[in-house]
Amino acid sequence: MAKAGSAPKHLQGTTSQVSDIKLRNSERQLALELGAGELSASLTRTMFGASAIELEVFDPERLLQRNILLAQKWDAVVDGLHFRWPGALSKSGDTVTLTLEDRWIALLRDKEGPKRAVRGDGPHKMTRAEFIKRLVEEACGPNLRFYCPQLHKQQPIKTEKKAKDAKSEARENRAKGIGDVKLTMDGVAVTPAQKELGEKALAIAESYNAPFAVEVAVLEALMAETGLGTAAPGNVLEALEPYTKIRPAAEEISGFIAGEPTWTGTTAIGYHKAHPDAAPYEIAQAVQASGAGESTKGKANYGKFEAEARKWVEAYGGGEGDGSITITEPYEFVVNKEQDYWSAIKELAKDVNWCAFVVGDVFYYMPEPELFRSEVRLAIDGETSWVEDVDYEFDGNSPVTEIEIEALVSQWKPPPASVITLADYGAASIGFGDAPKADQKVGISGNRDAVTGEGRARYLISSVEVPLTDEPAERMASIKARKPTAPLPEPANKTKSIGGVSAGAIGNKTVERMLSAMEDAAKKNKPYVWGGFDPNVGFDCSGAVSYALKVGGFLSQRTTTAGLASFGVAGEGEFITVYDHANTGDPHTEHCAIEIGGIVFESGGGSENDNPNGGLGKVTSGVEEFLRKFEIKRHPKGY
Repeated sequence: MAKAGSAPKHLQGTTSQVSDIKLRNSERQLALELGAGELSASLTRTMFGASAIELEVFDPERLLQRNILLAQKWDAVVDGLHFRWPGALSKSGDTVTLTLEDRWIALLRDKEGPKRAVRGDGPHKMTRAEFIKRLVEEACGPNLRFYCPQLHKQQPIKTEKKAKDAKSEARENRAKGIGDVKLTMDGVAVTPAQKELGEKALAIAESYNAPFAVEVAVLEALMAETGLGTAAPGNVLEALEPYTKIRPAAEEISGFIAGEPTWTGTTAIGYHKAHPDAAPYEIAQAVQASGAGESTKGKANYGKFEAEARKWVEAYGGGEGDGSITITEPYEFVVNKEQDYWSAIKELAKDVNWCAFVVGDVFYYMPEPELFRSEVRLAIDGETSWVEDVDYEFDGNSPVTEIEIEALVSQWKPPPASVITLADYGAASIGFGDAPKADQKVGISGNRDAVTGEGRARYLISSVEVPLTDEPAERMASIKARKPTAPLPEPANKTKSIGGVSAGAIGNKTVERMLSAMEDAAKKNKPYVWGGFDPNVGFDCSGAVSYALKVGGFLSQRTTTAGLASFGVAGEGEFITVYDHANTGDPHTEHCAIEIGGIVFESGGGSENDNPNGGLGKVTSGVEEFLRKFEIKRHPKGY
């Protein structure tokens, strides 16, 4: 926004008349070009929606309705402002109304989606402001400048208590504790003391909300280093310098998992976060830095306990639960297919209660309190002679939040989104006399008279409407102004629950990512598509399996049924298995499916899955009989 010292001598467009409106790239007056009866016009400048010119034409002979201009879109210019007629009108009796809107907004309306981006930091992620800026630049090019002081700042995200409760409930429903499950270590049944230590380690991991792989890693480390405490009861993880003083066992385990209270090296949670697809034995090696495991990344010493460690974690976390997982999905900014960019921008701004508007050749996107901190452009009081009136409503229980001003057009200077102050108007002058602080919180100001209760209240101009028919010196502008509303936090990420998942798969991020993608794709109920590899269109059998493996990071592109017959390593996997029937030599009889965390997905089996349209779906009945059709079983290494 321009500062007061550089403010224009008048608010663009407001001192114009109908005869000043020209067709773009022409000196022809729009009023004459329309060539119809009486014409009146009004201009509205606003910080909500699009600034516009409304033309009302008295057209009893229907001359305007037959005008060639109505068969095309066209631009008009007045006082340096550009407007476009989008091709719509309304007729009531003999009066025809045409609305021309800001040309930049019209360009945004002309551009349609789909378009999406993931919220967050890092490659291919962006802030809401950055996404809106991309839309503006795509539709309007470099000549419309984008202004947002917080363009690259990640805004606070709403705490979604329900999501936390759902995750907590899902974990609690899995009945903590190993109970009477018979467990082994290196093939030998464990003692009560070993079982107690293992259960304690899993309880500590649970308290840190540790991922499945971290839970397995700590069990592997305990087994490999001290035989679950039997070899060195006082140093259960054989912690070396500077950790030798860490005691008791619970503190060593906490240090291994999360670095508390005095663990200063690599932590299991930290390593897993940096390497989300690392095997548990790799996590254990990274934390323990074992010389015995250095050459194999921990597989030789920690990896040999992996199968048994997984069973411990499954026994502790599985319990009597229903095998459900709660997945947090990344939040996306979206322009839907056939949705125009302007309507999408308004929705995106409304979600967080920010303003998105155009003034001249600048697109502004910012929260109202930030606008409210701008320099005051105009001070109005009872002695401001060219202000006809200030109207407002006051019920005595809350401060006035909106006012309407009638003022001479020739004297009014501030554009929409500018700050004005008001005094001498009773309740409308109380409070909000000071600019909010940087935290954007807006409170009642102390800037008021203790006796009269009046001060100099601040308002944001939301719109200025003026007629374009009379002489400027006589015209009255209708101005609306408001006190700001606080921005809202970013919406919380969405969560969803997937049932029927095998206990061992719970917490494996790769498996959960694949399950989430396949669940979403299956719910679309798309038909079987030969060669299909798009969840929004449909899959064939190998396309569906390839898509799942691509989401998991195991494939980079679609693979045929014959190609999947040699994927990965032979045999059933613990979490993921590709089932293949590809030795017929006839692509019409070849088939494949995939099992992820105990859930089987396939496309093209007709009634064998739950998709009524014959495409990708879940096999929910007769699963064992269905899987017996496949003689080839393959899985990703380690899964």
